[in-house]
Amino acid sequence: MTKYRLTDLVHDIRVALDENMSSASLSGLGDADSLSLDEVIKSKIEEAARLVVLASPSHLLGSGIPFGESIGWHGAAGYGSGYVIVPDDFLRLVVFQMSDWSRAVYDFITSDDPKYNLQNSRYPGLRGNPQKPVVAIINSSVGKMLEFYSCSSGDEAHIKQAAYIPEPRILGDVIFLSEKLKEPTIYQAAHFVASTMGETEKAATLLNISKQLLEQ
Repeated sequence: MTKYRLTDLVHDIRVALDENMSSASLSGLGDADSLSLDEVIKSKIEEAARLVVLASPSHLLGSGIPFGESIGWHGAAGYGSGYVIVPDDFLRLVVFQMSDWSRAVYDFITSDDPKYNLQNSRYPGLRGNPQKPVVAIINSSVGKMLEFYSCSSGDEAHIKQAAYIPEPRILGDVIFLSEKLKEPTIYQAAHFVASTMGETEKAATLLNISKQLLEQ
């Protein structure tokens, strides 16, 4: 994750909108016409970043933020399935892998997915295993939880790698974004601003650029 100054992002979004550098009030915004262009832009950045993270292919997410300091087990430690409490600001899984898995997992299922019920099947071939692991993100009484299926190495089992992308939040004058998602976020935010301004064609063009950047 890379730290970006809000003022720099606002400048880049203005450029994308092909606007001049003044902060003159927008016209045609009804009750919001007293807002400066900079304020409108700032109000769209978090939403734009969030949508871009959710739409991004995994290879553009970057390394993310590590998580998973402790593991809980549904049965005997190191055998079968376990769980990890994920951070409150969890938005997107970057990677998860237990030490005895032959490969990492980059996506997850939810409790609504038909595959989720199979993870508790009495038939081992239907459940996730070290050769074909499965990860689920579910809601629990203690918060959002990552469940993993499954392990077989006993007490030696541990998390090999785990990282996530948090909900994008503006903190003071900065926001943290994955480096490769900066440009798509700029154009997504510009799309929102153009839509607010009623410039439908410009908005559609900017959205298309954002999508194309995610396809690279």
